[in-house]
Amino acid sequence: MIKAITLDLWDTIIQSEQGPIEPYVIMELESIIKTIGRAIKVDMDELIKAYNSLAEYRGVFNPRVYAKLIIALLGLDINANIVEEALIAYENGGSQYKPRLIDGARELLQYAKGMGLKVAVITNTHFSSGTIYKILMNSGIGEYIDLIVSSADYEVLKPHPRIFQIALQQLNINPHEAIHIGDSCIRDVLGAYVAGLKPVLYARRQKSVDKCIRIPGLKVVYSLREAINVVEGLLHA
Repeated sequence: MIKAITLDLWDTIIQSEQGPIEPYVIMELESIIKTIGRAIKVDMDELIKAYNSLAEYRGVFNPRVYAKLIIALLGLDINANIVEEALIAYENGGSQYKPRLIDGARELLQYAKGMGLKVAVITNTHFSSGTIYKILMNSGIGEYIDLIVSSADYEVLKPHPRIFQIALQQLNINPHEAIHIGDSCIRDVLGAYVAGLKPVLYARRQKSVDKCIRIPGLKVVYSLREAINVVEGLLHA
């Protein structure tokens, strides 16, 4: 019996931003500047350079640790009193961001809640779960989410099965009682399958379909409205 659906965040229920640096990152970095600017002289270009030099670790570290690394690169003593204030400012900096919803996301979430399913977001991101919740509230879908599991909070990335297991434990359900929907073959489909969840690929790119089509039990959808039909079918299987 299906008791929950878990979903990827970026490019599954909210649209990722294109460009060299995302607007929510600018919001976070501006928060740092406003704080540490009282202690050392730093401009946005310098801050972006420090941020980008650590980009490969986004989503691996807790936001406060990540911000501390940035501040250290700028030459500020991380034991200075102002650093704690800067860490809080960075973590909260993106909370006003309002992303665009993927078409059909609201309908899928409304359907899931209407069927009495628990709904969780499992995401690789540098945001804390608290910030993600605020962002989803900004977009008008936070009320449908029961749980958010962020890689930054637990320092483990999809496709590692542990991040899925963390969500299952907090939802108090078994792996076979959950459906996971995401747009990445490796991070979402393969990760969910190895963790024992029922995987559904939201096929935004054909290469993802080609890569993971042989994974046993995989369901493929080309829209989130189509995903409603798949969830309904699994509920009544």
